[in-house]
Amino acid sequence: MDVSSGAKQTIIISLVVALLAFLGGYFLGQSKFNFSQGNKSQNKPISSSGSNVKINSLSGIVKSINANRIALKINESDERLAEIDGQTKIYIQEQKDPSQYQKEMDEYIKRTQEQAARPKPGEISTAPIVSNLSPEIFTKKPGSLNDIKSGNTITVVANENIKEAKQFKIAQIIIPPPPVSSTSIPPIVPLSNQ
Repeated sequence: MDVSSGAKQTIIISLVVALLAFLGGYFLGQSKFNFSQGNKSQNKPISSSGSNVKINSLSGIVKSINANRIALKINESDERLAEIDGQTKIYIQEQKDPSQYQKEMDEYIKRTQEQAARPKPGEISTAPIVSNLSPEIFTKKPGSLNDIKSGNTITVVANENIKEAKQFKIAQIIIPPPPVSSTSIPPIVPLSNQ
């Protein structure tokens, strides 16, 4: 069988391309395998307990209130004892009036759009730089220890890192509004086809 020189070149080129593709796939697979083995050999736990993150606030369910101590259930395996003193501030969160919140949100959007229309590079802006924080949907009013009930969810804030502390002093207690229950939402009544 006589194969022309053009066909020989095509066969050789095809074999070289196939060999290069095979070697490229092999080395790519090896590098992924080595990378995954390297991560396993470091033996570093991925949990957040080993990290340097500081926590100064926690939310939990009030289990009990005794004099100046609140027992909090953070989750199924974590319970903490929060101590109250004369410096502890207690706040009750309430939802803002929707019309007031809408006014604040409109102003926030306006400021955001104004800041987005900044001058192009090389141009000088004479507009003052204003911090543009989004409006809060809740307001805080002063509360008291009597506002905290067993079974309520609260947030406690400390002046120290309480990540691992089982007992600590709290600077602030925030009582969120009660959750909206399905019984407080009126039922949807379908329109009749009459």
